[in-house]
Order: sequence, then structure tokens, then C-alpha cells
Amino acid sequence: MDIVARYFDERADSWLEMEQHTQSPVQAAVAIMAGVGEGARVLDLGCGLGVMVPVYRELGASRVLGVDVSENMVQRARARWSDEPGVDFLAADAAGLDLGERFDAVVIYNAYPHFMDRTKLVRTCHRLLAERGRFVVAHGTGKDGINSHHQAVAAGVSLGLGSASDECEAWKGRFSIDAIVDTPGFYAFAGKKL
Repeated sequence: MDIVARYFDERADSWLEMEQHTQSPVQAAVAIMAGVGEGARVLDLGCGLGVMVPVYRELGASRVLGVDVSENMVQRARARWSDEPGVDFLAADAAGLDLGERFDAVVIYNAYPHFMDRTKLVRTCHRLLAERGRFVVAHGTGKDGINSHHQAVAAGVSLGLGSASDECEAWKGRFSIDAIVDTPGFYAFAGKKL
């Protein structure tokens, strides 16, 4: 089993306690940066328990597919959101995903450090986005806080975060970057498919 999947499988039962139980302005900003609106089809990579689902639905998304490498996270997300029409979850390695459908928005919220092959991730996001589709990579805290937190994480589970300006460089060949935020309380970069 992949080390990242095992790490999150072992924490799935207690993950809900760590999540914010209410929507935050940061979550709304993330969805808006991704262009989520009425009728949007959203692909949420590294979705965990589906913390962003209420925000997507409030903005009018018609389809939400959450993908996480952890089968245990996905099982709990499915149970949590089973009554929500148009919301599905899939346990899979997001970097190699081939779904046969395209999305208007790809969101990677509070998960980017756990994608070990970012070059492959960029290619996958580009392929899965519809024409003029948008992506956003975001965290509800700054890179220093994230990097400090991940120092205690087992080797092979997380990569450090560079500045948002540096991290978005890998995305520039396939996306037009139009938003970069790098503050102690919010980290994000976003853009549109070229």
C-alpha cells in the first residue's frame, strides 16, 4: 500500500475532529477562485472527508467528485454526504486519474504537499479540465505553518511547500496563472486552462 494512503487510512476515524465544522471565508474564497458557480462540475483532489462539499453546493455546483488516495477517507466521505445528490467519491491516485469526463474546476484544498509527483498532477489536471476550466491549489494557512506542521509527518508522506510564486511555475506551461496569495493565513495559486 502506498505510504500516503496508509498514513491517511490510519487517521480517517479521527479526521472529522480536526476539520472545521463550519464553513470559513477561506473555503468560499477557494471555491470562487476555482470558478465554482451555478451548474459547475467540480473535481476535488485530495478531498479527505469532503469538507468543501457544502461550499460547492451553496455556489450551485451540479456535480462534485471527490478523489482521495485513502480508501478509509473515501468511505467516510461517502457516508457523510450520501444524501447529497450529484456528489460522489472515488478512492484513487489523483495524479494518474483517467475518468472519461471533464470538469469546470479542479480544487486541491489543504492537500497539495501530499502529491509527490507534481509534474504528473499538473498534466492530469490539465487533461481533466474542460476548455476554459480553472484550477486552484490552496491552504487555509500559510506555507510556514504548513511546513512546520509537516515536519512531524512520516517521510514520504509530504513534500515541503515553496512560495506560491515558485510552486505555480510548474503549472505555467499548461495554465494561465491569474491569482497568487501567499500570506500567513492563506496560501493559494489559481489559473485557467490554456
